Amino acid sequence: MAYEYVTENNLYEKQTYMYSEYRGTDFLKDYLASRCNYMDAGKSTGDDILSCEEISDDLVWRELTEILRKLKTGDYSVEVTDTVNAYTKSFEVRKRLYSRYDDQWKPVEGAGFENYQSYLLFADCLLHMYRHTKCLKYFSCLLKVNDTLLSVQNCFPECLRGYFRQMISQELDIFYELARENGMDGEVIR
Repeated sequence: MAYEYVTENNLYEKQTYMYSEYRGTDFLKDYLASRCNYMDAGKSTGDDILSCEEISDDLVWRELTEILRKLKTGDYSVEVTDTVNAYTKSFEVRKRLYSRYDDQWKPVEGAGFENYQSYLLFADCLLHMYRHTKCLKYFSCLLKVNDTLLSVQNCFPECLRGYFRQMISQELDIFYELARENGMDGEVIR
């Protein structure tokens, strides 16, 4: 059975991870195959997303850009952490990142949700937060964000493909680290 959490477009075909049946190491092998297939599909270099130009009035893109800059400099202040947590909770509920939210973190009417750069920025923020805290909620959300990105990878401009490969590579590093820590490295072959 193949990894089922990457559809034609997860933004429109939302996944219900909570209701998944347990499939053991077969599931993990399918997960790994989904990531390795993407990694093997191309050899673009990894660009820094902060250097990619975005012509947009997308407030979320701008905020995530600023959060990522702060995280890269080691700023894990309460304000930064609370904002990442709010994005994490919103994504976990809706499986989308919208271009605008109201004060209650609900998308405003007419807000778009197809800015792939925002998802990539968010994935990078989640990686930084996981590495800093070792809190699995960030890694769990990262897996779902990357599932979504894998489902829409063909829509990426070339400059984002290498950056996404970096996100997948770092996700896999964390996966293997967790597998080793939990004594599963013999069951899940690299």
